[in-house]
Amino acid sequence: MKKMFKIAALVLTLTLSLNLVACSNGSDSGNVNQSNNSQSSSETKTIKFAHWFAEDHPQHLAMLKLQELVEERSNGTLKIEIYPNSQLGSEDVYDQSVSQGTVEMGCAGTNIQMYLPKIAVSEAPFLFNGWEDAREILTGEIGEALTDGLIEGGNMRCLAITVNGFRQISSNKPLNSMGDLKGQKLRTPNIPHFIQMMDCLGVTSVPMAMSEIFNALETKVADGQENPYPTIYTSSFYEVQKYVLESNHMFSPNFWVINEDFYQSLSDEQREALDSSIEEAAAYNWDISIDADNDAKTNIESSGNTTVIIPDDTFKQQMRDAVAPVYDYFYAEHDGSEEWVNMVRDYQAKS
Repeated sequence: MKKMFKIAALVLTLTLSLNLVACSNGSDSGNVNQSNNSQSSSETKTIKFAHWFAEDHPQHLAMLKLQELVEERSNGTLKIEIYPNSQLGSEDVYDQSVSQGTVEMGCAGTNIQMYLPKIAVSEAPFLFNGWEDAREILTGEIGEALTDGLIEGGNMRCLAITVNGFRQISSNKPLNSMGDLKGQKLRTPNIPHFIQMMDCLGVTSVPMAMSEIFNALETKVADGQENPYPTIYTSSFYEVQKYVLESNHMFSPNFWVINEDFYQSLSDEQREALDSSIEEAAAYNWDISIDADNDAKTNIESSGNTTVIIPDDTFKQQMRDAVAPVYDYFYAEHDGSEEWVNMVRDYQAKS
C-alpha cells in the first residue's frame, strides 16, 4: 500500500513539474512574441528624399517642415534625410531609384510620365487660370485622377501634388513678339512636350539637366531658359540673364512620390504619421510658393541686372494660338490625357 502511494505521489509530482515547465515556456513564448511585435512596430526607418531644388526654394522649405512633423508624429521611428540640388542624381535618375526602391522618396516633375504617360498633360500650355485655379484642381479629386495608375506603372505612390509654379522665359535679348522668340536657343528639360511647345513657338530647344543650366547660360551654350520665378532667383539664373518674359506659358506641378514597397512596409502608426505630415507640409508648400513667386520677381527686378517684360494682350494670344497643337500631341500620345483635360475644363466652367 505504501509502495502504491509512493508511486502515485511520484506521478503527481512529475505531472505538476511538466505543467509548470509548459506554463513557463508558454509565458516566455508570449513575452518573446510580444517583444518582437513591439520591436517591429517601433523599428526606426529612414526615408531618403531626393530633389533638384536649391535649399532656399519653397520645395526644400516645405520638406524641412515635413521632416520635423514626421519625426515628431512617429515618435522618432521615422526619419527623413533630404538631398537637395540633385545630390542623388538628376530627376530621371532618382525617379528610377524611387521606382526601384534604392531611394525611398523623390520630388518628381512630369518626367514620371515614363511610368504613367497621362501625367504629362498637367503641363499642357496655358491650362490653368491662376494660382487658386491650379491649387483647387490639383489638390482635389481631379489631381487624384491624374496620378491614378502610378503604383501599377512605376511601383510608386503619389503622396501629394505640390508646386513648381508658372513658368517664365529668361533670355539675353528682349522678347516682345513672336519674332523675337524665333531662333532663340532655350534650355528645356529633356521631356517631349517641352520640346513640342518650344517648336511651336519657333524656339530651338537645348535639353539638359537642371544642374547644367547656369553654366550653359554663362557660356552662351543656351540663349535662355524657362522656369518659375523662384527657380530663376534661387538658382541665380537672373545673374546671367538680362530679361525675363512673364509668359506664364505653363504651370508645373511637383509630385511627392514614395516607393510603394517601402510604404507598405511601414506600420499603421508610421503610415498615419507620414500621411498626416505630408498633408500639412504640402499645404504649406502651396501657401509659401505663392508668396515666393511674388518675392522672387521683386528681387529679380530690384537686382538691377534683369528686366521683367510683361507681354501685351496681342502677344499673349499669339503664344496661346501657336502652342494649341501641343494639345493634339498629348491626346495622340498619352491615353487618358484628353479625358483629364476635359475634367479640368468642366471644373473651370462651373467655377
